[in-house]
Amino acid sequence: MPMWNKVSGVHLSPASPEIVLDHDHTSPSVGCLSSEPIIASPENTHADNSIGSQTIPKAQIQQSTHTHLDISLFPLGLTDEKSNGTIALVDDSEDPGANVSNIQLQQKISTLEMKLKVSEEEKQRIKKDVESLMEKHSILEKDFLKEKEQEAISFQDRYKELQEKHKQELEDMRKAGHEALSIIVDEYKALLQSSVKQQVEAIEKQYISAIEKQAHKCEELLNTQHQRLLEMLDTEKELLKEKIKEALTQQSQEQKEILEKCLEEERQKNKEALISAAKLEKEVVKDAVLKAIEEERKHLENIHAEERELWKTEHAKDQEEVSQAIQKAIQEQRKISQETVKAAIIEEQKRSEKAVEEAVKRTRDELIEYVKEQKRICYNIQRYSQHHCQNFSQKYVLHHSPKEVSWRNRNLKAAALFRTLPGIS
Repeated sequence: MPMWNKVSGVHLSPASPEIVLDHDHTSPSVGCLSSEPIIASPENTHADNSIGSQTIPKAQIQQSTHTHLDISLFPLGLTDEKSNGTIALVDDSEDPGANVSNIQLQQKISTLEMKLKVSEEEKQRIKKDVESLMEKHSILEKDFLKEKEQEAISFQDRYKELQEKHKQELEDMRKAGHEALSIIVDEYKALLQSSVKQQVEAIEKQYISAIEKQAHKCEELLNTQHQRLLEMLDTEKELLKEKIKEALTQQSQEQKEILEKCLEEERQKNKEALISAAKLEKEVVKDAVLKAIEEERKHLENIHAEERELWKTEHAKDQEEVSQAIQKAIQEQRKISQETVKAAIIEEQKRSEKAVEEAVKRTRDELIEYVKEQKRICYNIQRYSQHHCQNFSQKYVLHHSPKEVSWRNRNLKAAALFRTLPGIS
């Protein structure tokens, strides 16, 4: 087991390429270990031999390098998805103003993509630098281990030489048979053992202190580099988030304006369509009313002409019989008309009640206007017929007797009263 793993409270792991980025900081730290003074002793050669015999496996170092090389500087997929979302929103708009805003957004997106490409290139470059630094680090570790192995071999050789010297001296002393020399040799052995122990303890303390210092330096450098990378990533993420938010707000505002314009145009089109439909409906109603008035006028003229012809024929046959028949007919007609008027009034009241319950406000107004127009037209037609009858009666008075004239006036009044009754066309 290596000596630096025996230090209490210190745990070193292989450097990861996500943190070790600066060669200027790491290479002097490795040189510090080789520049430390190392004092050798005969009894420490076994410990140094154990240091040289056990090396760090290369598979672990390569595994650590490969596991830590796969890093991601920032979430590129998020930005790509947001940029694709903005492009999809831009394609939906078809107005010229929206096209201008789409071009601006595409330019912004292209600049963001260029920045992302530059950052990706920077990421690849950093990966390459990290790989080169890791290779240099592994080479330095191998050199360090080789130096330690050579030092351990030199310590072993020296220890063997000292053992041989001591054996030869002991053999010489034994051959000479001097007891004083044996006592001195024993004391020398004790002193040598104590000095060797002291040297071993001092060397171990120096190793431990040097390893602790180097570990603290490496940890500080790695922490500073890691913190710096995190700060760079945070700043870049914040900038990208702000830019994306601005682009999305601009796009939403433009979409709102386009929707408002479309809604306003649709409202205007609906208003114009309603106005044109109302005009067409009014024209249709007017045409229908005019046609009905014209038909009613023709019908009344035909009726007047027929009555005039009948009256002339009857008057030519027998005036007295006609007068009596007319009086009887007038009386009967009055009775019939009164009955029919009552029945018509009752029926009309029932119909009007049902129509009032079923009619709607708009149709009610139109019917009221239509009824007013019909009354006005009927009134004009009645006036025209009365005027025509008056002219005819004046001519009749000139050519007939007063009795016939009074009979004619009564007949006309009855006809006018009959026409004014409701429910009779």
